[in-house]
Order: sequence, then structure tokens, then C-alpha cells
Amino acid sequence: MPILNDIPTVVVSNFAEAHIDFLGRSDKPSQSAELIDDEDYHGDRTILWAGDPKLVIVNYPIAHAELNTSRLSYSGTTYIAPVEPTHYLSLDILREKHLVEAVIKYAGSDRIVQIIPYATTKEFLHLVSTLRRDFNLTVITPESPDTDHLWVRDHIDTKTGFRSLASFWLPNADKIIPFGIVCYDFKQAAETAYWFASRGETCVMKADTGESGIGITVVAPEAGLTVENILNRLQHQPFYANEPIIVESFIPSAQKISPSIEVYVPKLGSGEPNITYISTQLFLGFGDFCGIQVDRKIYDQTWCKVLEQSGLELARRLQLMGYVGHFDMDCIVSDDDKLYLLEINARRTGGTHVHEFAKHAFGDDYINEVSLISFEAANSGVITEADQLTRVLNNYLYPMAGSEPLGVVITITKALFKNRFGYIVVAPTEKQAIELQEKIKQSILEYRMQS
Repeated sequence: MPILNDIPTVVVSNFAEAHIDFLGRSDKPSQSAELIDDEDYHGDRTILWAGDPKLVIVNYPIAHAELNTSRLSYSGTTYIAPVEPTHYLSLDILREKHLVEAVIKYAGSDRIVQIIPYATTKEFLHLVSTLRRDFNLTVITPESPDTDHLWVRDHIDTKTGFRSLASFWLPNADKIIPFGIVCYDFKQAAETAYWFASRGETCVMKADTGESGIGITVVAPEAGLTVENILNRLQHQPFYANEPIIVESFIPSAQKISPSIEVYVPKLGSGEPNITYISTQLFLGFGDFCGIQVDRKIYDQTWCKVLEQSGLELARRLQLMGYVGHFDMDCIVSDDDKLYLLEINARRTGGTHVHEFAKHAFGDDYINEVSLISFEAANSGVITEADQLTRVLNNYLYPMAGSEPLGVVITITKALFKNRFGYIVVAPTEKQAIELQEKIKQSILEYRMQS
């Protein structure tokens, strides 16, 4: 059954707002601007969040919005955007009169609305408190901790926070969390990394608040390696900043199997935490997330039960601390088929739109009906406009002709000017999903050759 909202629902796509402090560390202003803008482009995919009907507020117009709402049974979903966007969308809503008026109007005569953000930030909580205080709205936040518990979200979202709590809470932590040391300055981190190398071991140095593989350095044993060499690498990497650095064992994974589990944690007393979806993550390079694969075969893996148990145990403990909302836990499977837990991302995730679209289109048991692949960094060739992309892929748009659940759902078009777009492939089986993905690539290549 489709997800239906019985309370007026507003989505706030505050992607950049959640990451601007970290991504702004770059010593190259152009790099910072590009990284932060890329976060905002993810707002395109939120039109698939939270079922229907709803009002979505994004930083920029969604060029393919009408395509999604008309073809995918989101007829009650609309979106709005600031006239002069900043990277703080929650504050833009209050600053631009037409945005706050749209929220008030959407709340209706009962003046009640539930608001779902990408991430709960201090700016988002300010938006909520202002709507309650100054505009007399009843605002429900089913995915956000209250102000007094925001620190819990911030803490578990760091590498040190995850490592300290998971090591304390999980009885098998010594077997599923990579051995690592929390270091408090560059010198200590360099010395620790050298210690690993001197033992013939590769290690990974991680910024405490890294994002999408940024702030990660791999140090492998090599001739001539010194503490000074490693220290120099750290000092020329602005994303480490003045915060702890985690130096931990590198887990060899030749097949690059990186599962992730997402869990929703309701407010304490409102229900038990539940797993939303489990996926295999896709990467362009080391740690550079670009999508997920959701397929029933993942539940047959030997390590899946440990993943489910660990995710739910952490969720229950976090709920007791006052955490509310989604989180996902990223993992890696070693060459000897052992699961290792790496970190938690305390927010909606890179696959939430995939899960919620599938649930909306196929119901709660969609995992037994379809296989899905999302990809956020697809090459669009010479295509730079959403209508061009739609024409080129028209024969493959979901739902394709026939009785099978098959087709491509366009999810990100804002990045087309950079020759990049995002999509979800839907098919009855993994094999068919991969075949359709190849047909999409081929169609774009053929269009490029004809242009």
C-alpha cells in the first residue's frame, strides 16, 4: 500500500546545512563551494520521501518534479524553493515570507503540521521553535530529538562517539569493530599510524566528522616511511582540523562489500526502533559513496543477522538517551567474510529515498517483489537539461510497458550542468536491474555519438 500522510507533512531538504561546517574547512574556497553545492543538489531526490501528499522545501527548483509526481503516484506532492537560497534552508524558510506562509497555509485550519528534515540541526530546531512560538502552529517532529538531546545526535554522528558507545554497548564489539586508537593531535596520529606500518599493517586515519570519504587517509607499510612523512600528509589536509583523529586497522575487502543498515528510532514511549532497509553501498573510489543496491540476496549472507542485531541494539540504547530519527550504520565485510562496523550517520541517508519510493510503489514487502540499484553519479554525456534526459531515456522510464515492475526513476537532475545525474533502477531481479542499468548507459552514449 502507498504511504499516505494523514497529517499535513512538510519535508525540509537541509542537506548542506548539515555538512557545511565540515565541508567548509577546505583551504580552497572553490572546492568548499563545490562540495557544499553538491550536498544541496541531493535535495532533488526528496520528492520521493515520506509518501504522499506532502510539501517539499528544497534549495533549488527540481526540474524533473512533474515527471515523478505524474508517473509515480505522488499527485499530492508539491515543492517550493527560496528565491535567494543560502546553504541554511531552515533559516531561509523564516527569512523568505512566501516560504513560511506556504507552511502555515499547508498546516490548514487546524494549524497542525509534521516536519521531516534531512538532518536535525540547530537551525532546524530554531525553525520549529519559531513556527510554534511566533506563528501559533502545532509542529510535530517525528524524526527529530528535542533541543536538550541534540548533543546525542551530534555525538553518535562522530567517529569517536560511535566507537566509544558501540564498544561499550555491544557484547561482541571486540570482534566486529576494527582495532583503533583515538588520537588528539597530529603528532600522536602520525606516531600511531607509523606504529601500524612498522608492524607491517595498513591503517586508516579518519577525521572525527568526515563525510563521503573526505578526511580519510590510508597509510600502508612502504620503504622509507617515517613519522615525519605521515605528519606532513596530515598537516596538508585541512579537513582534519582541530579535532580527534581515529587511526584504525584497514580491513581488506577485495570485493568491496560494504553493507549498510538504516534504522528508525521513534521517541521513547512511542514504539520500538525498527529496521527500514539493508543495502550494499556503491562507491566511485575509496569511501566516495555514490549509491546503494537493495536486493533480497543480502538477507542470505552469513553476517546479515549480526548486522541486524547490532543495529537494533544500538538503536534501543540511543532511544534511551533521547535520540529520535533515522540513522544508518556503515560496515565492511572482510576477505574472510567477517562483518566490521565502521560508523553511524545520524540522519536520513543516501538510500532513504530508495526505500521510501519502493515502499510507496510496492508496499512493505517490496524486497520480495523488486531489486533496486540507485546511482547518484551517472555520466550524462552531452545531456545538460532534464527534458533532454527524459527524452533520451523515455523508453526506459518507470513504469515501462508490460506487466513486470521495470524501469528507471530519475532522482537528481540539478547536477546535469556538471554532466551528472542520479537514478533508481527497478527490476524484478538483480540480473534484470543490472541489464537495464547497462541499457541506460548505452542510450546516453548513443545520444552523445549522434549529437
